[in-house]
Amino acid sequence: MCVVVNKTSFLYGNSILDKEVVLSVNGLSKRFGNVVALRNVDLVLRSNEIHVLLGENGAGKTTLANIIYGIYRPDSGTIKFFGKEVNIRSPKDAISYGIVLVQQHPMLIERMTVAENLALGFKELGILSSPKTISRVIREVNEKYGISVDPEVLVSSLSFSEKQQVELIRALLLNVKLLILDEPTTMLTSYERRKLFSILKKLVSDGKSILLITHKVLEALEVSDWITVLRRGEVVSSRPKDMYSVDELVKLVVGDDGLVSNVVSPSKSVEVGGNVLEVKDLIVLNDVGGIAVNRVSINVRGGEIVGIAGVTGNGQKELSEAIAGLRRVRDGRILINGVDVTNKGPSSRFRAGLAYIPEERLKYGVVGDMSVIENLILKDYYMFSRFTLLRLSDAVKVAEECIKTFNIVTRGPSEKVKALSGGNIQKLIIARELRLNPKVVVVHNPTLGLDLRSTSIVHEQLLNIKYSGSGVLLISEDLDEVIKLSDRVLVMYRGTIVYEGVRGCSREALEKAMLGIVDV
Repeated sequence: MCVVVNKTSFLYGNSILDKEVVLSVNGLSKRFGNVVALRNVDLVLRSNEIHVLLGENGAGKTTLANIIYGIYRPDSGTIKFFGKEVNIRSPKDAISYGIVLVQQHPMLIERMTVAENLALGFKELGILSSPKTISRVIREVNEKYGISVDPEVLVSSLSFSEKQQVELIRALLLNVKLLILDEPTTMLTSYERRKLFSILKKLVSDGKSILLITHKVLEALEVSDWITVLRRGEVVSSRPKDMYSVDELVKLVVGDDGLVSNVVSPSKSVEVGGNVLEVKDLIVLNDVGGIAVNRVSINVRGGEIVGIAGVTGNGQKELSEAIAGLRRVRDGRILINGVDVTNKGPSSRFRAGLAYIPEERLKYGVVGDMSVIENLILKDYYMFSRFTLLRLSDAVKVAEECIKTFNIVTRGPSEKVKALSGGNIQKLIIARELRLNPKVVVVHNPTLGLDLRSTSIVHEQLLNIKYSGSGVLLISEDLDEVIKLSDRVLVMYRGTIVYEGVRGCSREALEKAMLGIVDV
């Protein structure tokens, strides 16, 4: 039941409710087969406001955004834009009205410059403009909104945050009136998130309206003017952000039956065994030939979680890829269960007992055009085959168990993985890796993009791996997560380990070490 707010119940000088209505969604419903993605959704977004659409993975947030942007057609309901009913049949239609969607993963061509990317995109829309002209306009946009993107550089040289800013520039050049952002902070550091929010507030001050989709409660309260909560395809609350508390929002997001566990220092005792992972004096290069990992030595024992904290770009990615066999080692050794796997492929590490949950889930974690079932049995498909034929019933049983245990929101085991949300793809990868009972798990940003319920499930499963006597190397940019789960904490800075602490060590010392400040 949507919470109705009396117009006179609050005032902000000029009441929010007195602002011009930009977007009005009425009675919107959408089914995919037997799955109800949206049921009778109403949404009102006003001028000069940041309206947050908050909900768990699979709540229907992205489906709603895709309908507003013309990617999907609703089964029923209407959409009004500035008071007039509109029939948005495609993204091109949406753009013609001034509606632009920035998706979770930037849609840019890596080998082209920023200006060339935007010029090509405009050409497809029938807008002719040269890269030179666009470069000039980009610099004007940069100055106006505090964006810092060089139009002449290759997209491949940009960080994720900068690629996202390119998408924002594209929207501005298309004269956006309503900007929709789908989980825009999933891959951002705290600094990058603050910068994005600063840009968004400047856009609102300049007359734009924003619909921001997120599953993060604190983020919603930080940036929004108005919050609408979507749960299981239905609106359960919609009101100004100041009328919510954190606890109330959490309950609205997960529901009365929701599992929200504050996993803390585990009290369950477990006997620590011998080394299941040894990294000795490792040197690894980055993509341009520079040293990313410089003489790093780490050991992980069975029955413990070793956490690695650090700001993005200090060698964590290269370290995890080297351990997983996705990046060559220039010097040093990697041993899994005593077996030297240095510069051997991923299959040799799998046989030695390694499970790997990558940061770049779409690039290394799944095959998008394959089904949920096929992705879940990728590593042990031979166990489900007889005389080259797949025993489908057994595979379906395993898939259904994983879907239930890890709360993977999908239309069914046969759905293609590329149709899942980013958070549900992450849960699928974790389910596949952990169900094989590995001796050691290397996991990079395991809860990136996950909602409260899913984060709780992942944390619980990582602890279960530890309790079973296996080891976990947890590499995460979420310092709270590292502190919460780890028995030992390492800090990586400029490719080296600069700090090591045990459970209960000083958070202040960890934060200083992440910036390269280490007390001798």
